[in-house]
Amino acid sequence: MISDWKAAASRPTAISYAYPHVMSDRLAFYNPVGPEPPTYPLPPEEIAPGLFFADLFSLVNPAELYARGIYNVAAARNCEGSYPRDAECAYIDEPATLFALADVRRAGHPVLVHCDGTGEGVDFVTALLVMSDRMSVDEAVERVTQKFPYISMRPTSRRQLRGFEEMLKEEEKRKARLYEHMASTSQQLHQNMRGLLHRYLRTP
Repeated sequence: MISDWKAAASRPTAISYAYPHVMSDRLAFYNPVGPEPPTYPLPPEEIAPGLFFADLFSLVNPAELYARGIYNVAAARNCEGSYPRDAECAYIDEPATLFALADVRRAGHPVLVHCDGTGEGVDFVTALLVMSDRMSVDEAVERVTQKFPYISMRPTSRRQLRGFEEMLKEEEKRKARLYEHMASTSQQLHQNMRGLLHRYLRTP
């Protein structure tokens, strides 16, 4: 599991889960019609509470991360990127890793998603916003591009993310139906027990 890098082992930890991969296509990293990307390093940007994103030109070093309380790095490509060697690393290779990252955020620990310039981090950080912040795909992409206006996303990747969004909505509906059924069953059992007790107590 992802933990504080000051207590982490020197070798990064890769997290892998066997869940269906719903977002396999790569992303176009630069928006050809948007602003030009900077040619100088920038610090990681917080795009949502406790969720930071870093691109090819972001300066990722211990001082910058310490200043933001970041002790967890999620690498969209691999665990050999330009982050402190004593950082705890999770390699995002399966959508299920998103649930682990969401748990880390819910526990109050900031997470940095870093793509090492491949553009794949946009895919996963968008999915994380959709899943844990209840944003639509368009809202999540807009949130990212507000801080990184030169980043773009291919239409195929956007469609895949919308499929992921619909999958989450269907799961929420399924859970709501299940809870409603359980509540109805519990109420019926309660009524049956009251009826049985009433008849038992009235038996001469």
